[in-house]
This record gives sequence, structure tokens and C-alpha cells, in this order.
Amino acid sequence: MKFGKGAVRLAFSFTAALGLVHAACAAPAPYPSRPIQLIVGFAPGGAADTMARAVAEEMSRSLGQPVVVDNRSGASGNIATQAALAAAPDGYAVIFAAIHLATNPSMIGVPYNPRTDLAMVGQMTSVPVFMLAAASSPYRTAADVIAASRKLEGGVKVGSGGIGTSSHLALELVKRAENMPALHIPYRGGTPALQGLMSGEVDVMFDLGSGTLKSYIDSGKVRPLAVMQANAASGVKAPPAPAAGLPKETYIRSWQGLAVKAGTPPAIIDKLHGALNAAMRQPAVQARAQAMGMEPTVSATPAEFQKLYLDELARWSAFIKSANIKPQ
Repeated sequence: MKFGKGAVRLAFSFTAALGLVHAACAAPAPYPSRPIQLIVGFAPGGAADTMARAVAEEMSRSLGQPVVVDNRSGASGNIATQAALAAAPDGYAVIFAAIHLATNPSMIGVPYNPRTDLAMVGQMTSVPVFMLAAASSPYRTAADVIAASRKLEGGVKVGSGGIGTSSHLALELVKRAENMPALHIPYRGGTPALQGLMSGEVDVMFDLGSGTLKSYIDSGKVRPLAVMQANAASGVKAPPAPAAGLPKETYIRSWQGLAVKAGTPPAIIDKLHGALNAAMRQPAVQARAQAMGMEPTVSATPAEFQKLYLDELARWSAFIKSANIKPQ
């Protein structure tokens, strides 16, 4: 059977059209094409949750899809991390990342490889850690605390927000660097520790920057003896560690950001990173962070935040092991 040229052209055109339709059907939908989960390992109403919601609201606008906060508290944030890692690496399950991702592997163990299973998206805040005394305390400087602790049997009583928290790690850093004995009194969070400081249950304490802490400092109830970093903290008059006579080995800052499951396409990570940075440049988001004692921070690239995370993971893995810090 012979076909005319017109019939051949028609058949060719039809076949080509079918190919285009097939290609269009096979092509992935542009990201994001549906709502994104931001999984937070802490309870609603806390500082982490508040920061996550402020960022999610702005990211929803720039991405054109809702970014929905999903609180899954428990196991020091591990439940949330595992939920995100159980999802596909497609950018629709995003982890609220914080320093617990660097400390949990050594403190309580995790059922994943912390070095290879997480991909950082970007940083959103840096959170200073302070050494504090009550306004009525005889301790006016960090040197006063260290000197007194060396003279007392067992050392001064020092409060923290709990075993393995940044405030506890700050104490352990000072103990090691200054050969300082101390009796650690862990509380269930920074606010109970502040109450313990005010009541005299502890002599000094370490705490992360927060709105509650700032109100205590601004009202004159609490005296900041040092901020455990090289530079001053914004919004709080506290001598940085060098000015307080503390060595760089005592530096510690907490941090927050976003992460996804490793294997997520780089283009998706870059899109999330851009949306996060855009959110953190919004004055309202910056003001929200600062009101809670946090310092708005953006990473230039996802790789920059990945390096910070891996450096922190290495540091705290080694320190927690050598200091023999165990969970309660």
C-alpha cells in the first residue's frame, strides 16, 4: 500500500504531537506545586516555634505555596528530624534546624547518619549565650565567679536550661578552660533556671538570649557577666568573652536555620535558600527575632551553612564525649 506525501506528513505530525504530550506529562511540576511542611521539633508557643512561623509566613509569599508549620516535639527534636528524613527528598518536608542537630548524635544517639543524611538550606538566626548573676549577687564579673568557685568545696552552684543544652555546654567549656569546679543544677528550661537564680537556689547561671531574659536584664533583676563570644551581643550590655577575661575555648553560640533530607535536588535547595534569605531581610521578621534575643543571620550559600553545621557536629561530638556528658 502506498501513502501520499500528505498522509506521511500528517502521520509524522501526529506522532510528534504525541511525543510532546508524553514529554509534557513526564516533566516534573515546577517546585513548589503544593504546600510545604516545616517540621519543628519543639512545642507551639516557644521561641523556635515563633521564629519558624514568622519565617514560614514570609516564605509562603515568595514561594507562592503555603509553608505550614508542623510541630512534632519530643526526644530533643529527634522525632521531627526522623519525620522529615522519612519523607521523599523533594523539598516538601523541611526541618527546623538548630544546634540540637549537632549535639543529639553524641548526647542521645540518632537513627541516621548526621554527616550524610542532612542537607542544610540556610541559617536564620544566631543566639548568644550569657553568664549571669542576680543583681543582689556579690559576683560582678566572670573573674569573681571563677575565683569564688575555686575557693569553695565543690564550687559555686550554676544553673542551666538542662543537660546537654547550650547553656550547660557553656558551663562545661568554662569549667575546662578555667579549671573551675562547679555544682551543676539543671532545670527544665531557661525560665525555671532564671527563677532559681532569683530565689538563690543557684549562684550564677548560663542562658540563651531570649525575650524573657532581656526583660530580667532590662529591669535590673539580673546582671550579665559575659556573653560567650568574641563580639558584643546586640541589645544587651554584656562584656564579650575576651573583655571578661575568658579564652576563645569558651565561645559558644546557638543557631537556627532550615535543612532538608540529603539527595534533595540542588535547585530546590537553592530556591528554599533564596526564600529564607528574603524572609530574614524583612524588617518585621528581624524585629521578631531581636525581640526574642536572637540575632538575624543569613548564610551566603547553602554550602556555608552546611560547613557551619559539620564544624559544630565535629566540635560537640568530641567535647561531649571528652566531658562525659550524659543525658538525664
